[in-house]
Amino acid sequence: MRLTKHVKRCSRRFGDVRSHMRYGIPDFFMHAYTVENRVCLDEDGCPIPWLTYPCVCYLKQLDFSQRSVFEYGSGASTEFWASRAERVVSVENEAAWATRISDLALPNVELIVATGDTYVAACNRAAPHDVIVIDGYWRYDCAKVCFQALSPGGMIILDNSERYPAIIEYLRGQGLNQVDFIGPGPINRYVWATSIFLTRGADMKPRKLMQPHYVRRMTDSFEKNPELIAVNRAGSY
Repeated sequence: MRLTKHVKRCSRRFGDVRSHMRYGIPDFFMHAYTVENRVCLDEDGCPIPWLTYPCVCYLKQLDFSQRSVFEYGSGASTEFWASRAERVVSVENEAAWATRISDLALPNVELIVATGDTYVAACNRAAPHDVIVIDGYWRYDCAKVCFQALSPGGMIILDNSERYPAIIEYLRGQGLNQVDFIGPGPINRYVWATSIFLTRGADMKPRKLMQPHYVRRMTDSFEKNPELIAVNRAGSY
């Protein structure tokens, strides 16, 4: 009886227990829906990049309103960046998919359709960029070229970074600081890594004064519980 009550309490607090058991993680991010429908959406139904949830949560905290973004590979990520950045340039190698993205008519997005060397060199369009996302084809070649198109205070995002030690070695060799975001993400039923490489002068401002920001079902956030000021004083624990 006690166990049953405990499970019911957890179900109310953390969502559908069946989804937890089926998909292996608490369904805080509407993960079950993304797996079943193969879409990249967050818990509010908004488009997000096909990156790990920890990385997406970090990116959501930052203010990109005056930033330029370039991405290798388009999709839900293009909608995500378009809603946050001043300008987005995206290169896509599949013409049919590019048409679907173009039909969204995102006003601050320039979409380039290219393959091979033209695809790789597309990062030079409207450079420099504050954010460069490597999440498409020819990733090693893209990494070697795109560093030159990065703004002095910018970042490079490399998805599936666990696959690419040579890219990591190169970017670190350019003096970039590596931060790994390891965990699950939309659509997939496994854990992977998305890594962000920051220039030494990176200064990405948060959207709010406090960071980390509150996210749904975070139980101890100062944003929602100002009484936590008590544990922000000398001698508190």
